[in-house]
Amino acid sequence: MINQEQSISTLVEKLPEVYQPIFKHPEFTAQASRSCLDRLEKISSVYQYISKEKGRPLKVLDLGCAQGFFSLNLAEQGAIVTAIDYSQPNIDVCNKLASENNNLKVEFFLGSIEDVINERIMEGEYDLVLGLSVFHHLVYEHGADFVFELFQQLSLKVETGIFEFALNTEPLYWADSQPKDPRKLIEYYSFSHYLSMYGTHLSSIERPLFFASNKYWHIEEMYGVIETYMQRSHQLDNFYHGNNRRYFFSENKTIKIFLDNESGTNHKEILNESLFLQKEVEGFRKAELISYGNFEHESWMVRTTIPGKLLLDAIINNDSYDDEKIISGLLEQVSILEKNGLYHNDLRPWNILIGDDGLIYIIDYGSISSQVLDGDDLYGQLLSFLVLIKEIAQHRIREQGSQRPPFISPYDFPEKYQKCLSQVWAMPSQKWSFQSVEEAFINPSDMQIEIPVSAMLESHLSTTVNFLSWQLSQLQNDFSKKFVELNFKIEKNNQLLIEKFSGISDLESERMEKSYQEHFIKVKEKVENLSSKIHDLNEENKTHFSTMKNVITEDDGQNSVVQNPNSQSFDREKEILNNEINELRHVALHLRKELDAVYDCNSWKITYPFRIMSKSARLLFKPHALASRIKAVLKKKSSKLVPAAKRFVENRPLLKQRAMRFLNRHPGLKYKLKKRVNIVNINKDSVSIFNKVNEPEIHIEHMELNQTYSVKKSGVNEKQKSVLESWLN
Repeated sequence: MINQEQSISTLVEKLPEVYQPIFKHPEFTAQASRSCLDRLEKISSVYQYISKEKGRPLKVLDLGCAQGFFSLNLAEQGAIVTAIDYSQPNIDVCNKLASENNNLKVEFFLGSIEDVINERIMEGEYDLVLGLSVFHHLVYEHGADFVFELFQQLSLKVETGIFEFALNTEPLYWADSQPKDPRKLIEYYSFSHYLSMYGTHLSSIERPLFFASNKYWHIEEMYGVIETYMQRSHQLDNFYHGNNRRYFFSENKTIKIFLDNESGTNHKEILNESLFLQKEVEGFRKAELISYGNFEHESWMVRTTIPGKLLLDAIINNDSYDDEKIISGLLEQVSILEKNGLYHNDLRPWNILIGDDGLIYIIDYGSISSQVLDGDDLYGQLLSFLVLIKEIAQHRIREQGSQRPPFISPYDFPEKYQKCLSQVWAMPSQKWSFQSVEEAFINPSDMQIEIPVSAMLESHLSTTVNFLSWQLSQLQNDFSKKFVELNFKIEKNNQLLIEKFSGISDLESERMEKSYQEHFIKVKEKVENLSSKIHDLNEENKTHFSTMKNVITEDDGQNSVVQNPNSQSFDREKEILNNEINELRHVALHLRKELDAVYDCNSWKITYPFRIMSKSARLLFKPHALASRIKAVLKKKSSKLVPAAKRFVENRPLLKQRAMRFLNRHPGLKYKLKKRVNIVNINKDSVSIFNKVNEPEIHIEHMELNQTYSVKKSGVNEKQKSVLESWLN
């Protein structure tokens, strides 16, 4: 519970950072890290539109509300706001402000965004959600995949959201964990659009603000309800440009959102379309451009919608249509383009629109250019266009995957078109144009026209060349795809082979090393046991000699030492033990020679890179272990750097003052540093105790073995040697 007796000034002083302006307290405005008025204007505009469209105040969810600036301002506009933040000082300030403005419908809660999205909100409970510069903390803490799932849940529960995302180019510690394009976080919403960029106090890099919704579209100052939504422009579109195009239809408007692709064709096409729609081409029927713009990862366009249906849909659905009227209207439009030095380079049934007004429209304005990019060498676009005419006349589209016929002539068309087309074929090829074809259709000759054999041969040659050229391009494309697939398979097989081979090598080397280790341990144990026995016998012998050294017998005036009765048996025992030790040493030498032979063999040297790659790959696939190691190293280094930095700062009062001001603005960092310094001090006090604990060393008495192999064997890579090597040295 907040202490109502505390003043707003006291509560503001306890804040880790005055991130936002304090609602209706201008005396704190100078302390605010960010000015929020620019973003508030955008957010208020969205709120006012949706509220008006629904005819009621909206229920708003503010995730990461900080000091409640946006929550309280929206509540002042009539919204019913629920705000969440993880910081108790922030919530204390928010509750104090709410008590000062008790006429507003706003509630503030302490909690985590993860729990709120997954457990505490229901589908349809809120109309609008705000998430401003908060989700990058969750990405850093939980990973991008976790936040993707959060947004998937959020998009199912709240239909519209406004989100500000941090970028991975910002010079901050969490930047590397962020996705390259933050827009991917909101890809579960049907419509998403970049609104603007806004600066922060953390760096010079601005952050994008996005509008996302499953019901509404919003571009610049325009809003609307999404009536239909498509990811493909027509039925036969197999995502040739990738799954990064969106088409929205709202009342009399068409909205296109094209995301960037590797080839850049999406940006170029929508730019070409906008440029063409701004031109005045007298007589050509087209849509009206309303808005166009682009961002680093997005291009968009809003234009008027021409009511009608695609010719492709009419053909596929077997709808009846007047093919002569369509061909006549189509010829009229392409002739107008030709007169203006323009050509449509994708004349296909899916780019022909049968208007509700009965007129024929050519769409896909991004394919209109001053250059001929579609067609054969001899006739420009004409023969390709005649293939389209044939499809319209026969009410049947050609089989997809065979875009060019090998031959075409007037006799391939229905009988009613043969006369006018024969008139076209009788012309010299250099006189062929869309206008000449249109004139032949409008005023066909009543006389039977005999087509010159040369013209037929020329057209057949042209169509054949065109067909072969297209087939060659298809083969090239197929070959490129297959080459890429084959190259991928080869790389994959190589990787599998490397993994398998390196795995076998590792297993084999581990098995060999394990075997040698087991044998050597046995030998080592025997040597130690025998050495212990020799030591015991030596001690026993010393005891016997010490007890007998004063027993002296005199014989013929000469002193003689009484022999130890056990000395002979001891010598025999010692000799037997020495023999056994020598045999065991020979066994150890033999094992060492075998191990060196393994190190010297070609298979061991050849497989060394594979073993390194395998071990590196294993390390890469264990990011947590790698991160733990890096963290341990940094932690170890920090034990020296932190005290040194602390002493350096303390000796400079001005620098210390600035440092303390910075740490006060970042209490989390201050707490971690303070904790680290305390840990270092504790470690210094206890280091002397730990230094007294020494691990006992085990010495094996086999000097002859060590002396025999004291010289390092040439050609053996030290990094390739196993743990067994340390036993032998």
